[in-house]
Formats: sequence, structure tokens, C-alpha cells
Amino acid sequence: MMANLLFSLLIGVIFFLAGLFMKVKPPAKINPLYGYRTFRSMKNEKLWNEANTYCAGLMMKYGVAMAVFGVVFSLLIKNELAGVFATMGVMLLFIVLLFVKVEKRLKEIGQ
Repeated sequence: MMANLLFSLLIGVIFFLAGLFMKVKPPAKINPLYGYRTFRSMKNEKLWNEANTYCAGLMMKYGVAMAVFGVVFSLLIKNELAGVFATMGVMLLFIVLLFVKVEKRLKEIGQ
């Protein structure tokens, strides 16, 4: 239980800190190394800036949510392996949601 709790919190904290870092120090220009990089986000500066700003906020929210779900799963699921898989499932769900929401946002503002 304790290992799963720490694992869950670590994933949530890493996600939150990555979002916070992107918010505080967003990538200035389109680049292949740092930032929210998809075909659509790299089309122009407007989309690049919007994608990185929106993604940073979502990552912070999802990081907190991952940590909360992880704590709940750790308390409810007594089997360590099942808890790890549940936590990983939530993490993958949030990653997919992140891409879907950011891409939808970029599609709405267009170009």
C-alpha cells in the first residue's frame, strides 16, 4: 500500500511540476525539444503559444487529480499490483484527455 501511495503521489507531483514549469517558463519559439509538440501546435506561433499555455494549465490540474486518485486507490485497493495498474490507467487516461482537449482547443481557434 505504501509503495503504491508514494508512486501515485510521485506521478501526480511530476505532472504538476511539469505543467508549472511550462507555465512559468513557456517555450518562446516553436522548437523540436521543449513544449507541446504536435503537427497542429507547430503550424504557427499563435497556435504554439495557445497550445503550451492551455497544456500547462491542464497538466497542473491533472497532476493534482492524479495524486488524489492515487491516494484513493491506495486506500481502497489492497493489492499492490492492482493499485499500480489502476494508477497507470488513470495516468494514461489523463494523458489522452490532455491531447484531446488541447487539440480540440487548437482546432476551435483554427488556422
